[in-house]
Amino acid sequence: MRAEERMEEQPLRLLVADDDEVDRLAVRRALLKAGVEAQLVEVTDGMAALGALLEQSFDCALMDFQMPGQDGLEVLRKARAALVETPIIMLTGQGDEHIAVELMKAGATDYLAKSALTPERLEHLLRQTLRLHEVQQQYRTLAEVLPHTIWTSRPDGVLDYISRRGYENNDLPLGEPGQWPKAVHPEDLPRLMERWQHSLRTGEPYEVEARLWQTGGTWRWHLIRALPMRDPRGRVVRWFGTNADIDDQRRTQERIARLQAVTAALSEAPTPRQVLDVIITQGVTTMDAQAGALWLLSEDGQFLELVGTTPNARDQMRSLEHVPLEAPLGITEAVRHDRLVTCANRQERERRYPALAGLLTYEGSAVMPLRGSRGVMGALVMNYARPRTLQPDEQEFFLALARQGAQALERARLYEAAQQARAQAEASEAQLRELLAERERMEATLQERDERLRAALWAGGTGTFRWDIRTGALEWDENLDQLFGLPLGRTVQTMGDCLALVHPDDRAEAARRNEACAREGADFEMDFRVVWPDGRVHWLSGKGKTFVDATGRPLYMTGAYVDITVQKQQESEARQLAEFERQILGIVSHDLRNPLSVIRISASVLLAREGLDERQSKSLTRIISASDRSTRLIRDLLDFSQARLGGGIPVERKKMDLFELARGVVEELAASHPERRLELTQEGDGGGEWDEDRLAQVLGNLVGNALQHSPPDTAVSVRCRGEPGEVFLEVHNEGSAIEEAILPNLFEPFRRGRHAGSGAGSVGLGLYITRQLVLAHGGGITVTSREGQGTRFTVRLPRRAPTPPPLPKA
Repeated sequence: MRAEERMEEQPLRLLVADDDEVDRLAVRRALLKAGVEAQLVEVTDGMAALGALLEQSFDCALMDFQMPGQDGLEVLRKARAALVETPIIMLTGQGDEHIAVELMKAGATDYLAKSALTPERLEHLLRQTLRLHEVQQQYRTLAEVLPHTIWTSRPDGVLDYISRRGYENNDLPLGEPGQWPKAVHPEDLPRLMERWQHSLRTGEPYEVEARLWQTGGTWRWHLIRALPMRDPRGRVVRWFGTNADIDDQRRTQERIARLQAVTAALSEAPTPRQVLDVIITQGVTTMDAQAGALWLLSEDGQFLELVGTTPNARDQMRSLEHVPLEAPLGITEAVRHDRLVTCANRQERERRYPALAGLLTYEGSAVMPLRGSRGVMGALVMNYARPRTLQPDEQEFFLALARQGAQALERARLYEAAQQARAQAEASEAQLRELLAERERMEATLQERDERLRAALWAGGTGTFRWDIRTGALEWDENLDQLFGLPLGRTVQTMGDCLALVHPDDRAEAARRNEACAREGADFEMDFRVVWPDGRVHWLSGKGKTFVDATGRPLYMTGAYVDITVQKQQESEARQLAEFERQILGIVSHDLRNPLSVIRISASVLLAREGLDERQSKSLTRIISASDRSTRLIRDLLDFSQARLGGGIPVERKKMDLFELARGVVEELAASHPERRLELTQEGDGGGEWDEDRLAQVLGNLVGNALQHSPPDTAVSVRCRGEPGEVFLEVHNEGSAIEEAILPNLFEPFRRGRHAGSGAGSVGLGLYITRQLVLAHGGGITVTSREGQGTRFTVRLPRRAPTPPPLPKA
């Protein structure tokens, strides 16, 4: 709802903070005369104003600059530090420009001198404030959907906003943007702060590359840019910035530089011996390894011969100089199967290859096959002094290094053969013909690879294109004719012809993205629909890479389209099926409660009658017990439906003693299980604010579960422990441990343990709902289960609902 509609159609919710009753009365009269309908919350000091802003929601706040306890400026700063977004208009007794500047820097939306407080002025200011707040909310919503991290800061550089992507990617505490320096690599932070301070002094935009901490435990390079917003006098009033992830780009550049260095070194090695030395030395340097070795296949293809090592590995490799190809080793496995073989540590290597036990002192290792044009010709080994797990990009680089070395070795061998052939040209024509035949075979191999690539693209439903941005010409293969529903040979000539085949609803967006590629050199990526000549609609996924010249001018784009129609249909069907299942579950669970209630009440009435024989009493008791179990199942299903469809199970907090509740639940279960022994211990204070019925459900589920899954002659212990700020509940039972394969998914819905079949009325929702109830209270639940030690569930419950702390400055 727009700001003007908001003021006209429903009352505004306003906070008025002023210790002077006359000034508050003046505000009320001005609102009344201006015809602004409002619900006022009035406070008389700064502490009360800050508490109201933190706990309640207002359309706007009118706050006096001078108040007892805390003045308006201090309240304003604390509210903005806690990320309170409520627009705040400061009321001042004098029109001091210096005070006004301080207020705006601290985050005030506007200010108004009390001497200028008129109905017209107040109404205009409220409308302007609400419009500005609406624009700010739209900006922040937009920031959350952008692929980069968006942030803003006040003029003095104190960070006051980071988009949610920044919290999630950089592992910052949610709602604490002031903690951003902790996410910057220590080596990059001084350089970033230097650029930041320079920009604060000069007001100039800046950009800097730095490594930021990523959720999951890695550092990634980002391009950080900041742009100032100035007032008419040139003063900085706000900073806007973005953090763009460029880590993949930098890693790609580093790998390219490394491969270029290897290529340069290999190009200067004309003989096979020199090539082998370069492969080993450059491989060790490029892959940050401690030692390396290289084996080549013997001429008969039955053995691997050690042809080179780094000096520090020569002694350890002496026993592996002549290795049969069938020996169970990493080097032979890599050659036989033509694949990369890695071992993260010594234990893994010796477990997989027992023959190497005690021979090598290195930890991690990687073996790459050297594949040439005629097959695998050997293996290159890199050894690491510490355990090492190669990432996917490192593995690809490793294999690229091996391929490059193999090609260089082939080239060196061919070159050596050519040298000998030229020296014996007159006496060795046969050798020359062999070289020519070898060349023809290589060309045939290249042609065969090209044909395989075309066949693979056809089999995968992929078509490729090349768009010359300068001339507008468009080239694409026959596969694209089929993807766009065109007869073979009716290939389009321009991008305009291609856009004419796109669905009308997607055509404008596709054209806009193409224009961005042609204008800015951006890459193309989009899923869109195309309309075939027979009227059928197909989904295509397109990706294109734009190439530019040295000045940044776009030249051409190459890319591919893939038919994803089946995938889109499957996704739509899956969403519809999931929604239907959730609705059916909620409806059926709700509608079964009424008939079960009638059955239980009727059975209870009949059981209360006199004159029933023992068989009738037992039958009625079983009916009541069965209806109770069915009711519990329905309650679980309703809670499950609420948790999945409603985003969580609601709780109603009130003051209570958790220890008294636990004592009552344990006594009730002990009465219903007289053959079992229940032990209850309590330490500390059990007072807090919780939902009593829900916690009784939690404790009942856990204790009932422990009784069900433990031997009859063992005890079930319940321990309540109160600590400052939170209370712990522990339920322990003896018996067999829970299987390790089940533990990670124990709290998932419809998951039941090995012995769950013995539990009456269980559908596998008890532990799931228990966890949802604990999470609804802001707590957590864990489980440990070991053979001989039994199973222990631990519940942690905060005594009160948590509130976000104020945020420190950056």
